[in-house]
Amino acid sequence: MPDPDMLTVSATQMPALFNVSPYATRWMMFKHFAEGAPLETDENERMKWGKLMQPLIIAEAAEQLKMEVIPNDGDVYHRRGLLGCTRDATVICPDRGPGAMETKCVFDYRTWMQEWNGGRQPPKPHEIQLQQQMLVGDDEPYEWGIIVAWVAGDLYFFERSPIDELWPKLNAAAAEFFDDLKHRREPDPFGMPIELPWLTKMFPVIKGKTVEGNAEIAKAAVQYRDARERQATAEKLAEPLRAQLLAYAKDAEAIDLPMGARVTIRRHGKGKVIKVFTPETMPADLLYAG
Repeated sequence: MPDPDMLTVSATQMPALFNVSPYATRWMMFKHFAEGAPLETDENERMKWGKLMQPLIIAEAAEQLKMEVIPNDGDVYHRRGLLGCTRDATVICPDRGPGAMETKCVFDYRTWMQEWNGGRQPPKPHEIQLQQQMLVGDDEPYEWGIIVAWVAGDLYFFERSPIDELWPKLNAAAAEFFDDLKHRREPDPFGMPIELPWLTKMFPVIKGKTVEGNAEIAKAAVQYRDARERQATAEKLAEPLRAQLLAYAKDAEAIDLPMGARVTIRRHGKGKVIKVFTPETMPADLLYAG
């Protein structure tokens, strides 16, 4: 739950400032705080079931940990400086005192293997989220925290201590973000697929506007063209490349690339159509060599 007054960066938002969030990027965060662009995503069935199961997971975690666990039933938002959080619960350890508890639901083993490394390591956004919850604490920061993952009926526990080198970075990231807001220093889009709807909506194509591309953009353009040609098997490859090209172009209708290649962009309905043109005799590897 974000700060209703938008005076702090919440624990769920902080990964976006490092561009590691699956839901937002630093650019999207800037647009949200500066212009009120909505960050909320539509609730899907997994989100719905995750919320329904949260009280049950907290109760079972208390039973297995043999500790007192206090659910945050009122979704109380806590602040410390420019940081904030809405913890799922607070867990009381007899010898370590209060700690932050964050619950997660993993509904399939593919996600467990790919994103959680088979249970060896929680995803980076969850680690950042818990560390910020610990740093915010209550009267004082918490000295420990725990991520509780429900996986197909089993609970897995990931206990954490403060990461000393990360806590100053959290404060610094929030301070830099609010300073950028104050001075209207808008970051560039990061070029992730989650930005695609925003890139289409917020950058209407300006007819006749062209930007100069570089070797990196040329490589993305050629890879995007090739992926589109075999879309049935390369959709997952095409989408991030599409985001990268639109993020670079912003409101331009074309990107001029080395050796006479070109990317054109035009609006079509609610989306944008990208076409990549390269001289027929030009090997793709020469286009972005060096």
